[in-house]
Amino acid sequence: MGTIEVGTGMRPPMADSVVPPVLLLKGDPERLRTPRTRERPGQRPGRPRIRCPRCGWEPGREDRWMCECLHVWNTFDTRGVCPACGQKWSETQCLRCRAWSKHDDWYAEEGSPS
Repeated sequence: MGTIEVGTGMRPPMADSVVPPVLLLKGDPERLRTPRTRERPGQRPGRPRIRCPRCGWEPGREDRWMCECLHVWNTFDTRGVCPACGQKWSETQCLRCRAWSKHDDWYAEEGSPS
């Protein structure tokens, strides 16, 4: 390789062979875990298909809503009833499009398009 002068902005000539990238791991590689897979739309075992009636977005189990009592939970785990104060929510706001729609309209029939 040639020399580089400081402040010239020149780079060393590229090597003829490509060096494979090096993966650096911190700690024991046996401790690495497989990334969590996202639920696929319409494939939630034991749950009906749930989607926003306006934009079609499908919430996952990790998505959360907040009640007026400040309790945070997945509203579809309880069909819109806050487990802390018992309030029944008749409408739910989409976390994607921000539109409000009737909570019961989020539950799609099997095989329905959206």
